[in-house]
Amino acid sequence: MSGEELEAALAREQELRQRVRVFGRIQEALVRLRDVGSVDAMIARAPAEVARACDMDRAVIYRVDDGMLVAEAFFIDGDETAAAQLLAFSREHPLSLREQVLESQMLRQRRPMLVEDAQNNPLSYKPFIRRYGTHAYVAAPIMPEGRVIGFLHGDKGLRSPRDPRGVDELDRDALWAFAEGFGYAVERMQMLERLRAQGDEVRALIARTEAIVSEHLAAQVELASAPLGEAGTARAAAALLPPAGGPMGSLTRRELEVLALIAEGATNNQIADRLVIAESTAKSHVKRILRRLGAANRVEAASIYLRSTGES
Repeated sequence: MSGEELEAALAREQELRQRVRVFGRIQEALVRLRDVGSVDAMIARAPAEVARACDMDRAVIYRVDDGMLVAEAFFIDGDETAAAQLLAFSREHPLSLREQVLESQMLRQRRPMLVEDAQNNPLSYKPFIRRYGTHAYVAAPIMPEGRVIGFLHGDKGLRSPRDPRGVDELDRDALWAFAEGFGYAVERMQMLERLRAQGDEVRALIARTEAIVSEHLAAQVELASAPLGEAGTARAAAALLPPAGGPMGSLTRRELEVLALIAEGATNNQIADRLVIAESTAKSHVKRILRRLGAANRVEAASIYLRSTGES
């Protein structure tokens, strides 16, 4: 092997090792992003993770919204203030993908790009390029289901501020790998969020159904079964046949049972336990009893009951 061949082999080996290191960092970054808990948090952290994993100085994530490229988060190594300023500028000047710009090509081709001499490239979006001071950058589409939902951009503008060849193919391939993994991570997180939301809806539906069933069961017991009260007073109330026109003549058998327990000083929770009904059902019974007796409170209702049964 000649000296030139040996040098070329060493260069290839060095590049391979560098790629392994970079792609290892990308995998670690994607694992961290999957653990943040929400899509919004993933988007906010993505540019910082891109920069650290892919060895970039600056990174930005955009979403595609009705044919516009809208900035979501910006990262500049060591300068949060500048990142916030560029993010604000980017949001004020969204890029139309209907124009003949490089990002439009990426949208159609669904491939990453390495853009050199961006200041003079006729297809670069000059409002961004000039405001960012970008001379070379890499970009990759985010497309978890084959549909482009956003873009990642990155450059090395701090260490090579005016270098028209400041990025290379490894930078492009690394960003492409990150964008691909990030797209799948976003898709997975969105599915988890939807499942959590649906789970909450199902639990709420079950709770409503249980309350309705309890109401129906209570009504069936009033019509068909013997008194369920455990105390003697409750049993007496169930057997009581109120005189027509009396103060308790409008109450059902179950309401008489509830009223008897009110007279004993039972709370709604205790009434529910004694009669084997939901606490919400007990509350409903109490409200109807007070309304039908014209009583202002539980004490007054208990007094009416005791007078009617001759216990006062």
